[in-house]
Amino acid sequence: MSLSNNAQQIFKTLYSFQGENIDNTFERVAKEFACNDDDFKIGYALQKENLWRPNTPVYLNAGTNHKIFSACFVVGLEDTMDSIYDIANVSRKIFQRGAGVGIPISNLRESEAYIYEGDSGKAPEGQSSGPISFQYLYDAVAETTKSGGRSRRAAIMSSMLVYHPDIMNFIECKEADGRLANMNISVCLTDNFMTALKDGIPYPLITPYDGSQKETMDAADVWNKMVEMSWKTADPGVLFIDTINKFNPLKKHYLIETPNPCGEQPLVPWTCCNLSAINVAKFVDTDNNEKAHFHWENLYNTAYQIMGLMNNIIEKMDYPDPRFKEMSEKFRPVGIGIMGLADAMYMLNIKYDSVVGKSFAADIMKTITTACIEKSADLAKEYGPFYNYKEYKSDVEEIMAYLTDNNEKVMKKVREFGIHNSQHTTCAPTGTTAISCDATYGMEPCFGLVFQKNLINNTTMFFVNSIFERRFKNEPWYDDILIEKIFINGGSLKGIHGIPKEVRDIFIVAHDIKIKDRVDVQAELQRHCSTAISSTINLSEDTTPEEISDLYKYAYIKGLKGVTIYRDGSKKSQPITFKKENETFKRPTRLKAETFTLDTGNGKMYVTVSSVGTKPVEVFIQIGKSGQVLNTFSEALGRTISIALQHKVPLTSIIKTLIGINSDKPTWSRLDENDGKPVQILSVPDGLAQLLERYYLNDGKNGSERIGETCPKCNRKALMNIEGCNTCLNCGYSKCE
Repeated sequence: MSLSNNAQQIFKTLYSFQGENIDNTFERVAKEFACNDDDFKIGYALQKENLWRPNTPVYLNAGTNHKIFSACFVVGLEDTMDSIYDIANVSRKIFQRGAGVGIPISNLRESEAYIYEGDSGKAPEGQSSGPISFQYLYDAVAETTKSGGRSRRAAIMSSMLVYHPDIMNFIECKEADGRLANMNISVCLTDNFMTALKDGIPYPLITPYDGSQKETMDAADVWNKMVEMSWKTADPGVLFIDTINKFNPLKKHYLIETPNPCGEQPLVPWTCCNLSAINVAKFVDTDNNEKAHFHWENLYNTAYQIMGLMNNIIEKMDYPDPRFKEMSEKFRPVGIGIMGLADAMYMLNIKYDSVVGKSFAADIMKTITTACIEKSADLAKEYGPFYNYKEYKSDVEEIMAYLTDNNEKVMKKVREFGIHNSQHTTCAPTGTTAISCDATYGMEPCFGLVFQKNLINNTTMFFVNSIFERRFKNEPWYDDILIEKIFINGGSLKGIHGIPKEVRDIFIVAHDIKIKDRVDVQAELQRHCSTAISSTINLSEDTTPEEISDLYKYAYIKGLKGVTIYRDGSKKSQPITFKKENETFKRPTRLKAETFTLDTGNGKMYVTVSSVGTKPVEVFIQIGKSGQVLNTFSEALGRTISIALQHKVPLTSIIKTLIGINSDKPTWSRLDENDGKPVQILSVPDGLAQLLERYYLNDGKNGSERIGETCPKCNRKALMNIEGCNTCLNCGYSKCE
């Protein structure tokens, strides 16, 4: 076993007990999964070889007197004060042991609804404060209960059905940054709501108190507010609750109302689930000189073994409340997922968002799920199917056939013996878990080849993707300067010179991938995943609300059970960054600089641009003689732009601000002496903007992708409204002439 310093740090600060080394930790955990010596050897070896990790609560609680191993719990909430405070206490017990809880908050009556003591025919006793007020209660419990006694934030998922009368207030409840900080919120959307949205018609708001209709709402108003808040704050997420229950094998008697905090485990009330993840990159063989290949049979056998281990701990673990014990032992849900998917694709030279990449992701999930279902059927043969199985048999067989693509061998066993476990696979985020075995997170694309992670204990970790480093560290183009360039460039190779094209094409990261391609990969995985997928689609800062709206609609069409987005910069604090927080720009003693000359209507302008990596950080402008008014203002403009760049103002924003500014002395000039024809320079700021755009956005190319509408004469995107007239900045065409 070889672990990076970052992985070892996870064990030192979180997973290992005082006095333990990492091997001791693996032994302590393996004992909890073992019913015999063979089980122990398997559980230990899988951890030692970095093939598998159970979820964090197992590491926190194994070998103690409080063996709570589930990471996710979902409660049932009733519309009574007794139930409300019962859930607060149950949540406290869950947080103490390092786990999170899902709460269906929409079961509570709306704010200002009347409260009756027993008989609704009598005068009301008062009015309800509404479900959102009790969210603050649960958030306060989380805030004051450190999760697992370690540096791990307590977590809540609060979900509300779109039919609730308080839905608009719920959507806006996290608008202020830092409010309800321990809570994720999601809106449960139904098929009927999506139809109302498509048809442009109102839909009913229904009180949980007695099921009566209170009023109607325009579906578009609710949708637009939800999209706006997601764009602004990354909350709420979206759950397609009818899709979730379509694949719920227990739906004849139990409907799912909410998932766990990260969304990968939609569970029926009073159920919990043990999670673990397989590092799929470990099944890529690159030891010989031949082309790398994937060991599918080994993956199948490993998943089959892990399913047995995960089933073992259901009886061996403790529960924070007897209701969880009863439901979990009856229906025995398990959540086995993946990590290292992006790493595996890097090793196999598969582009994450390609057709091959999407097919590979689907095959990974199908292999694991099919193996787990086969093991569950074998367990049913030995120990019997889960509780009251005959009631659910037809739904189970339909769902299992769908998940396995009707695998003949496995389905024969399912039809003959049933299944021992109601759920089998999931795709959890695996943040800390993945770091502990040097893998990329869950099913996500690599967030950045180089990035900084901010931990909850106010420390940071600096990461270089291990596959990228190991594969290319001996190449002449790989050095510390390149790593710094990638970091400054948002973790991406895009636009960085000197890297072979075949490397740039394969080693893409999250921000390089189009939104719909992200959804497509998730949909391929969801096709063979028995529960759901926790995946945050990372969006650039300039993503629009309209794009997010289109994303949500596309996710629904593609059959996703839920979707969450994060637009870069939408929260003051974010876990992964490409800049050092609260650090002012420190100018290096040496900077690379380029000097340009440009003819303007006011004379020859000299522009010097200094860069760190590929990012400009200083601009010096000289035009005319020192002390003259024009030169003074040009110097001030350069200093102002420099300060803006050093404070992370996007270069595109600066260019958009300056380009098109007119003057009384427009002229024509070539930005490069080799240009075939000149472009119009409207003013000093306009000329500067054109230089910055060409050499620092377009890699020196005199491309047609200018900021503006398409000119009907030269077909370049350079048509802008200048002094009330649409004028082409490239060829001079004007609609006013």
